[in-house]
Amino acid sequence: MKLTIELVPQTCFFSNLRSNLSKKDWDMLRQQCYFRANYRCEICHSTGNGRSLECHEIWNYDDETHVQSLTGLVALCRDCHRVKHMALARKMGWHYQAEEHLAEINNWNQIQVSRYLDLVFDVFEQRSQHDWKLDISWLAGMGVTLPDMLDRDAQLQGL
Repeated sequence: MKLTIELVPQTCFFSNLRSNLSKKDWDMLRQQCYFRANYRCEICHSTGNGRSLECHEIWNYDDETHVQSLTGLVALCRDCHRVKHMALARKMGWHYQAEEHLAEINNWNQIQVSRYLDLVFDVFEQRSQHDWKLDISWLAGMGVTLPDMLDRDAQLQGL
């Protein structure tokens, strides 16, 4: 499978790497990601059809410890990035285009797309029942300043 959906649990919405780093550090990481990808989408290899690439955070979810760990960054075109965030695509009305792109990239028919959507949204619902601790230790040695407190930790502490 080339293109997957990576739904962030609802309890983690609006807490991401970009919101935890300075603009300068986030921009540096994004530019490194784009350069490493030769300024092409790392999934479909497009150049973004005249649009800029987007930097997507790759997360691993430990369903037992409820730790959301950053494992890397990937350069994506807008269409592939919308597929990654299918819940947002649904909310914003982009899901038909995102589903078509998912089918095209993976060479799937509509039945395969529907089954896959059911599966990932089931996982999303299960994961959204929990609060997740954010682990961005992947950034160690990347030349960025790690925050003393992550925004999600501040929210949980009522700061």
